[in-house]
Amino acid sequence: MAAIRKIWIGAVAGVTIVLAGCGSGDPQPPGSSSVRPTTTITAPVSVATPSVAPAVTPAGRPGAGSPGALAPSVGASTAPAKTAGPPELATGIVVLRTVTLSGIPVPGVPVYLSLQQPCDPSGNDIPVGETAETLRRDAVTDEQGRAAFVTEIGCYRFGMTAPAGTNPVPEGMHSLFLVTPGGTATGQLRFQDTPPEPAPACAESTIETELGVDAGPVATIADCDGQWGVIRRDTPGDNQRLITRTSGTWTTYVRFPHDICWSSAVTDGVPERLRTYFNC
Repeated sequence: MAAIRKIWIGAVAGVTIVLAGCGSGDPQPPGSSSVRPTTTITAPVSVATPSVAPAVTPAGRPGAGSPGALAPSVGASTAPAKTAGPPELATGIVVLRTVTLSGIPVPGVPVYLSLQQPCDPSGNDIPVGETAETLRRDAVTDEQGRAAFVTEIGCYRFGMTAPAGTNPVPEGMHSLFLVTPGGTATGQLRFQDTPPEPAPACAESTIETELGVDAGPVATIADCDGQWGVIRRDTPGDNQRLITRTSGTWTTYVRFPHDICWSSAVTDGVPERLRTYFNC
């Protein structure tokens, strides 16, 4: 081991002598020293690290290793995410009708529909004092006396504002229940029938009714002034009669043929224009 060490030292010394000798041939200026300072420069050592070659991609399309490029995730959807909204309410149709007791439409009536909650429409009952109005809809009935609403399933109260001159039926609180999505519920608001105008005294129907005769056969009213008249009906035989209106009701004065003289008829108040219906 000592021998090896001596050989190593000798080699180093030899190299040093050779280097010194090589430099002694350089010209030196007078007075300069033959011994040159030596400068030892230690070069930095760079350590290489493994690198991956960048992937070659088509022009204009950044590769996976390009700055700012996002690596695709396997199995991820490329569609934009959607925010779930509130569920849609189930709806149906409510129809309110304004009619008379005999079914005649009453148009132009303001009506309203009031949703009451909490309430289960399948129970067909609105607990008194336990619900409150949460939605109100208003409309006016059309020429057919109808107003339609597209509204949500639930329990409803409804009503109207009766127009001036009408006579609504006092039926209390109205309610209805819309149970089935897409279904229809109907509510009805009723009025008293308007009494018909009194028929003119000389109308066929008035005369026949007050005389108590069959209204089937056609009648011809030959003369009538509201107090006296002549009527004949389309039935076999001579059925013509002269009638008079007493105490608001038509009665038969005489049937034809008759034997009453005109002198008696005048006394009874038969007008002159009817004289031709008398023979004596």
